[in-house]
Amino acid sequence: MNQLITRASIAEIARHRDSTLAAFEAARQAEAFAKEKMDEAHNLLKVAAPFAAGLFAPGDVKQITDRHYIDGRVWDSVIRSTELNHLMDKKAKDELRQQLMTDAPEFTEENAYATIEQFAAEAGMIFRRGIAEMFSNLDRRFRSHSGWKIGGRVILNNMFGVDGWWNYYRDHRSTLQDIERTFLILDGRKPVSDYQGIVGELEKARQGGWGARQTEVQSEFYTVRIFKNGNAHLWFKRDDLVSLANRMIGEYYGEVIPEERKHDDDGGLHEPKREMAKNFGFFPTPDALAARTIDLASLYSREGTLRVLEPSAGTGQLARRARKEGAVVDCIECQTHLANDLKAAGIYGRVICADFLSIVPATTGLYDRIIMNPPFDRERDIDHVMHALKFLKEDGLLVAIMSAHTEFAESRKAIAFREHIAKLNGHFSDNPSNSFSSVGTNVNTLTLKVWKNGRKVW
Repeated sequence: MNQLITRASIAEIARHRDSTLAAFEAARQAEAFAKEKMDEAHNLLKVAAPFAAGLFAPGDVKQITDRHYIDGRVWDSVIRSTELNHLMDKKAKDELRQQLMTDAPEFTEENAYATIEQFAAEAGMIFRRGIAEMFSNLDRRFRSHSGWKIGGRVILNNMFGVDGWWNYYRDHRSTLQDIERTFLILDGRKPVSDYQGIVGELEKARQGGWGARQTEVQSEFYTVRIFKNGNAHLWFKRDDLVSLANRMIGEYYGEVIPEERKHDDDGGLHEPKREMAKNFGFFPTPDALAARTIDLASLYSREGTLRVLEPSAGTGQLARRARKEGAVVDCIECQTHLANDLKAAGIYGRVICADFLSIVPATTGLYDRIIMNPPFDRERDIDHVMHALKFLKEDGLLVAIMSAHTEFAESRKAIAFREHIAKLNGHFSDNPSNSFSSVGTNVNTLTLKVWKNGRKVW
């Protein structure tokens, strides 16, 4: 036997075997103890976060720290257990959920008080924003803060699929929940669970069927009719709540919308308002939007340096960027202190302190590009753009930030303006929602790009 393996070798293997068995037994004991302690920890988490609901998927938990996991669950539970959960729309909840999943802040007593106080202070705005954005997602005309409001009906396209059940790609199930939540709160009541609300009523009415079919459901607030093409029409029954919702939409966008608002139709396309806008209509162009405007202005030219004008230049958010691109830039600004600041910068060709509408092209000459963010109120942006077109060379380009109202308003001036821009092959493009929130207004905007000679190259 010694020729096959020595006794010493066998004894050493036996010792290793015994040590291994002892180590496994100790590990199993430690594992059982750890499981017991982990169960205790999870039970404590249920006490700390009793209202948390599926914030993290099992795979997510393996990828994050215990601190992140615990704090995310606790924050989620606290928000769900407060009235803020009722005030927040689906978008606000999704944004909060994403933040908690990716970078949950440490939950401390001080942080919690500060956060809850901030949410409470902003609760009204959160609710108003939810109403405004919910309806703007249904119909682009709601992006216009002036002259548009909820009417007696909304249409939810493709709410149901060809199988006759919810189309989860459109997720209008959540839209219905948000609409119902809004009307219940406006009526001084708390939101209800899905099965108790209009969603539950619709599901009950459509049970037992398959494929395209028509359904109608009546509720306290509205009538919902589903057509065979999957579209849903929702008629509102409570005019008082519709009026209240419209008022809140107006307040969110910075302008109260009366129940029977009339269009401000006091002038034609070539009849500008001569009086100054309130506070000069001054809202500086936010950085991201200024960068987009400069990009659209196509400031590179093989034929030499471009002459650029920023009328109503304010702090020169557009002019400064155009100057960095190598253009020769003139500014016109009516506020003396802002005009003086532009002059003091020492980087512009000319700075004229005057109301832009009072200046004529003979004073400045013509320009290759005009970049502008004019006053929006009462269609003054249309007045300024029409005046600015006179300052362009024949092959010049104008890029202007304008109110979203411009694209949808039915006033005489707005209709004539759109017809004029269409003849020049101009192009409107939406700017991101709330682009101006950082400078004090929630008005939605668009950007107009138009070549004076009618070029179709955007």
